[in-house]
Amino acid sequence: MSATVCIAGGGTGGHLMPALALADAMRGRWPDLTVRFIGAERGLEAKMLPERGEEVLLLSMHAVSGAGIWQRMWVVCAELPRAVRVILKSWREQKPKLVIGVGGYASAMGVVAAIIARIPVLLYEQNAIPGMVNRQLARFARRVLLGMEAAARHLPTAKAVVCGNLVRSEIATARWQPHEPPQLLVLGGSQGARFLNETMPLVAAVLQKSGCLFTVRHQCGRDNEAAVSAAYQQGGIAAEVVPFCHDMVDFYTSGNLLVARAGAMTVAESAVVGVPTIFIPLPGAADDHQFHNAKAQADDGAAVVLRQEEATPESLASMITVLLQRPEKLQQMHDAAVRHAPRHAADKMLTEIAPFLEEAA
Repeated sequence: MSATVCIAGGGTGGHLMPALALADAMRGRWPDLTVRFIGAERGLEAKMLPERGEEVLLLSMHAVSGAGIWQRMWVVCAELPRAVRVILKSWREQKPKLVIGVGGYASAMGVVAAIIARIPVLLYEQNAIPGMVNRQLARFARRVLLGMEAAARHLPTAKAVVCGNLVRSEIATARWQPHEPPQLLVLGGSQGARFLNETMPLVAAVLQKSGCLFTVRHQCGRDNEAAVSAAYQQGGIAAEVVPFCHDMVDFYTSGNLLVARAGAMTVAESAVVGVPTIFIPLPGAADDHQFHNAKAQADDGAAVVLRQEEATPESLASMITVLLQRPEKLQQMHDAAVRHAPRHAADKMLTEIAPFLEEAA
């Protein structure tokens, strides 16, 4: 099938990683398909996509979420029209047959350009509560592919299709296993998490004082490595601290218990691998979507959800101690995670995408 698909979005690993997984799945199904990307110069994709050999159009733009009124006006009135013009110009020689928005502010620009160019649009919403941009753009999309069933109630019923979140193939085949001595994994997402960076060294110190034997592997985000490493060293804790983890298979399979934020892809990947997890959702996440992301997994018995205001060093240390001292409980959480993991997301998504490519053929 000789056609071009454009995937628009990124910014963080939560949007970029499912975009890459989707691109790989489409190429696996249709080897002659050309997949191109639209991203932001300030996003994670600006480095990762060129390193991977992907063709990407990078836009100069700022985020709207959390920005002041003047920056929002500047983005809407100046940056958005300029970005759309740049995208349309890039499509003059080869117009894509389909545009898929995966989230992030570059997604909106790509979708708006597709609407103007009369190109079919699909949206891929990873979270349990759809973001404001996807809620607004859903009316223009042919389908909205959902990573979580809970999102369906917030979108037009006729367009929403629950597929499950798509994880990379190497992660899909990985499996959790216990280690001795136990290793505690800490994951704050591609940008890190200040709360976890500040709190987990204190938690580790409480665990050590109680006589618990363990090691730590902590992904802390860019520019935080020195401070987090120093905090663990001050407490005499054996910890491997990295700003970003490129080998997530090795990371997920190296620990007994994961403490993490609850971004949609962290929830999906931990479920597929079967990692017993304590989720501490980001309190300021839009519509409290991280809590809702984690809730379904907790309801399945595969994870524990702890509100940040409840996650003191002492309460976290107590919870971790109980879990590490009960290997049968960790095994039960693993089994529940694997049982409910979104294993067939790729097939479901490709089934929804196929008609649009066949129409274009």
